[in-house]
Amino acid sequence: MMLTREHQDKRLRVEFTDGEIADLKVLVVSECDQHDDCRGIVYDVISTNRPERLRTNSAWAKMVEIKNFEVIEE
Repeated sequence: MMLTREHQDKRLRVEFTDGEIADLKVLVVSECDQHDDCRGIVYDVISTNRPERLRTNSAWAKMVEIKNFEVIEE
């Protein structure tokens, strides 16, 4: 399953390729098709297994950095 714009404004549990597992609120999904660096999500972290990574502002992740995800709240 791919992240799409239909996931915007939803709460997801995401497993990143670096081992981080985070609950987050997806703000924007970029689905550009020019190259992998422009495909990704802007999100707010709700919780994470790496508390040192808690962010006060929104963050960006490339799609290739997302290993797995599940919708936990519509």
